[in-house]
Amino acid sequence: MKKLVVLVVLLAGCGVAGNRGYDWVNSQVYAPMSIQSQPVSFHIDPGESTDQIAQDLYNHRLIHSQEVFLVWLKYRDRSARLEAGDFVLNRNMNMIQIIRALGQARVPQVAVSLPEGYTMQLMAQTAEKARLGTANEYMAAAQDMSWQYDFLAGRPPAAPKNLEGFLFPDSYKLDQGASARDLVKRQLERFGQVITPDFRTQAGQGSNARPAESLLNIVILASMVEREVNQDSDRPVVCEVYYNRLARNMALQVDATVLYGLGKWQTTVTQADLTKDTPYNTYLHKGLPPGPISNPGLAAIKACLSPQKNDYLFYFADTKGVTHYARTQAEFDQQKRQFGVSGQ
Repeated sequence: MKKLVVLVVLLAGCGVAGNRGYDWVNSQVYAPMSIQSQPVSFHIDPGESTDQIAQDLYNHRLIHSQEVFLVWLKYRDRSARLEAGDFVLNRNMNMIQIIRALGQARVPQVAVSLPEGYTMQLMAQTAEKARLGTANEYMAAAQDMSWQYDFLAGRPPAAPKNLEGFLFPDSYKLDQGASARDLVKRQLERFGQVITPDFRTQAGQGSNARPAESLLNIVILASMVEREVNQDSDRPVVCEVYYNRLARNMALQVDATVLYGLGKWQTTVTQADLTKDTPYNTYLHKGLPPGPISNPGLAAIKACLSPQKNDYLFYFADTKGVTHYARTQAEFDQQKRQFGVSGQ
């Protein structure tokens, strides 16, 4: 109240004092310029003075008096912050509401969509196109193993030194000017939100359809499922095929891993590709590949946490995109002849 008295005294020079002064001040502070909604776009430049902001507000017919505005901020509301940025104010807002609104700048945002099954290289290119840093900056952040998240802990020494598989695919909005590293941070945070501690505990428990696995192995399996099938109904079936083959010490023979090891982004593999020896060639090397081959979404990860129990050892997509399953090599070959194979 004492500060309000100071304000009235300062306004006395304008011929306003006593009760009339309080009434006048109240009308300046609490009465909006209009009782009707009249949105007004308003901008504050970085470093713009309070005097200039007051002048602009008055010129936009958002406040009754720039002098009252300045005195109020100096004596009555010293903690108020006026931020640089873009705002949508309204002439039906009083001065107090406008001051509060000017403390919450609307920062322009950049949207980027990172599809399920993308590799970190493709995500890097997408981030650059969205002007969230360069592809090289994204890759540097995605290969930095100093990130402190519990789901990244305990990786075996032989695991690739990158975050492939854990860069959660989603649509993100970041403030304009955000960096590629900011995007990677958001993706890791999102992974931690979606793949909860309960999910991670479930991975280590196993079930009648799969053995206990590390979270990394679940993500590796899910990354293959993400690249191999598109239908949600096929995901838990295909992941169980992988578990069945692993249990029998059979090579997984997953085309997508071969292509990943060769740095190819396509759906078909050639006979020449199958003969090239990389750590990701699951025709030549038994067991799981060294690391994930894509960044899987929630559906694929769930499918490998809770696969559908079956005794299939083979699968393929026909020319119409339908996935078929077989228990034996002979049945597999017969089905391919009957239905044809996608991409051939």
